[in-house]
Amino acid sequence: MATVEEFIRTYTQAISDRNAAILVGAGLSIPAGLVNWKDLMRSIASEIRLDVEREHDLVAVAQYHLNERGGRQRINQILVNEFSERAQVTENHRILARLPITTYWTTNYDHLLEDALKEEGKRADVKITGENLATTLSRRDAVVYKMHGDVSDPANAVLTKDDYESYSTTRRGQLFSTALRGDLVSKTFLCLGFSFSDPNLDYILGRIRVLLEGNRREHYCLMRQVQRADFRKKSDYQYARTKQELQIRDLRRYGIVAVMLDSFDDYTRALQDLEKAYHSRQ
Repeated sequence: MATVEEFIRTYTQAISDRNAAILVGAGLSIPAGLVNWKDLMRSIASEIRLDVEREHDLVAVAQYHLNERGGRQRINQILVNEFSERAQVTENHRILARLPITTYWTTNYDHLLEDALKEEGKRADVKITGENLATTLSRRDAVVYKMHGDVSDPANAVLTKDDYESYSTTRRGQLFSTALRGDLVSKTFLCLGFSFSDPNLDYILGRIRVLLEGNRREHYCLMRQVQRADFRKKSDYQYARTKQELQIRDLRRYGIVAVMLDSFDDYTRALQDLEKAYHSRQ
């Protein structure tokens, strides 16, 4: 693990050197008014007689629904409704957009990163399909890679087990994986809102670890420390704390250093301190 001060010192240098990148997961969008994945899949699970509170593999739940219904129109509609109507840019998105970072990766379907960059007067080159990767937007200020798709095209969003299992064999998956692999090697990433249970991310990070044979770049992720107040039973808290500690140590295999925070509000404070530290060096 690293302290917030250590992270800020190192990542500020990466920003100054113009080799910083951002990797955003669903957790960053929850304060924007978007539900988390468990809430998003609640009605889907109910329709196939499952209790979402008892399920841990939500990708499998989406696949079960697809199997039972013979199509994914219902899931697509939920994605459109949720990510089109409720998303609002947060201060965290604005800070990330204000920083002189040119590379943003996300598995989210919403437009919050793009909207935040636009608010800052920046021109974002958004990559959603394999074809997008082959073109370059003129006078772009940043590139936003949406490796799991976009709410504008829910039918092609990566969501079910079929999608995850076939990702590496599709043209889009191969192109995005190659691009992300290159950025992970050459840039220092800050990961936000990730549970690190993403099959695509696991595959790419695993390949990096094997290819570099230990000579990998160090990245950072902000993580909320498991709190006693999150659990009714002390035994459940102790179990979650043990699992989190194991996860933190496992991330080291990929060169990812955890920066532990006590609350989600601390995410904003850490990003604000990062922004101040960067400007104080200029």
